[in-house]
Amino acid sequence: MGEVRSPGTYPLTGNMTLIEALARAGSTTMDAGGEAVIVRPPAGKAASAPVLPNQVEASQVVRVSIGDLQSGQLSQNIALQDGDTIFVPRAETIYVFGQVKNPGAYPLKTKDTTVLQALSLAGGVTDRGSTSRIKIVRLVEGKKTELKAKLGDPVLPGDTIIVQERYF
Repeated sequence: MGEVRSPGTYPLTGNMTLIEALARAGSTTMDAGGEAVIVRPPAGKAASAPVLPNQVEASQVVRVSIGDLQSGQLSQNIALQDGDTIFVPRAETIYVFGQVKNPGAYPLKTKDTTVLQALSLAGGVTDRGSTSRIKIVRLVEGKKTELKAKLGDPVLPGDTIIVQERYF
């Protein structure tokens, strides 16, 4: 389910792993987040029976980094069990505006993204932009806050990065 090209129900065959299931679903989309969430039914519950809201707490939830899988860390390629539900959530979004080549909304694929990496997603700073005059507009406790940003500062989901013009 979620951000895969062909979501749906797939039969569990042999010793199917997470990578095989994602491949059967056509792989993840460009909007996919950085992890896959596997929900296993409660122990002793029939795999074909739906998990009721009062049973969700008894379900086992396993989070797997898609980036780790893509980089070859096969320890993340877990074996699937009958009744597993795989969900690939949509990546959270950041916004980059001002003096950048391609302003707009971009998916935040990793939690350790910096301002510099976000600017590169937007095509970099224009010749009129200043890398020393960058602001981040962030919601802090429900209020919009403007922060002066450096290129190495971390970016959080929902941040708006604004690159201002040079003075001269």
